[in-house]
Amino acid sequence: MQEMLKQQSQKYLARYPRIFFCHVPKCAGVSLSKAIYAAVYPAFLKATRFSGHVDLRSSRVSEELLGINMMTARESQLITHLNDPYMRYTNGHCIARPDVTRKYYTDWHFLTILRNPTDRFISEFVYNKYKPSQWQKHDEDIDAYLDSAKGLGSALTYARYFSGYSNPDEILANKEAVIEAAVANLRQFSVIGTLDNMAQWQASFNRTFNTKIAIASNNKSPNKQASSQVTENTTAMEKITQLCAVDQAIYEQVKTMALAAGQR
Repeated sequence: MQEMLKQQSQKYLARYPRIFFCHVPKCAGVSLSKAIYAAVYPAFLKATRFSGHVDLRSSRVSEELLGINMMTARESQLITHLNDPYMRYTNGHCIARPDVTRKYYTDWHFLTILRNPTDRFISEFVYNKYKPSQWQKHDEDIDAYLDSAKGLGSALTYARYFSGYSNPDEILANKEAVIEAAVANLRQFSVIGTLDNMAQWQASFNRTFNTKIAIASNNKSPNKQASSQVTENTTAMEKITQLCAVDQAIYEQVKTMALAAGQR
């Protein structure tokens, strides 16, 4: 009886694709994650072991108790999900290093979306400065933030998420290799695109999964005036542009790749 139920479960689950949505911070990921799930899976599946997410709290506990990097803890969670034959959907703020993508992309659909790097940088700076929760909250002004390790890490988000390089100094010392590795990795994703062409991303998603996705808007910036103060600061904007140069190169190639895919 148990074996029969197992076979029936496997047969039912086989109807649904396996999706990992790589949620890059401040790239509309909250809205997209909800929309992806609603477009592809039945609602009840969310309350089962067949759907999951890379959990923030447990990765923080792992960092505290085990003395490991928080992102390493998240990657371990992700690999556990990807390796589970019953898991259908997972998502979260977790890097997708090339080795992981390479191992699982034939069985899983890897998805992500990117935002103009300078816009993303400003959004993250403002959001973390004015949000009510304490997680990654800061009190720095833009000049201090731009000179901080946190600011540099934010400017290199796409490089850290997709290239396999994690140390900012190492990224800056190997810019061309980092860009090449990140873009090669992203070519293995089933659906990629940019926020400035959401229609293309939606069309690609709908073709891939034979569905129609409906995307809402969530998690908006808590202080639009603060964003304007940054964008009106010419000196700060010049430095942001310089810091984001590697991410900008990755972003521009993703735009080209997404456009080419849409014209097929």
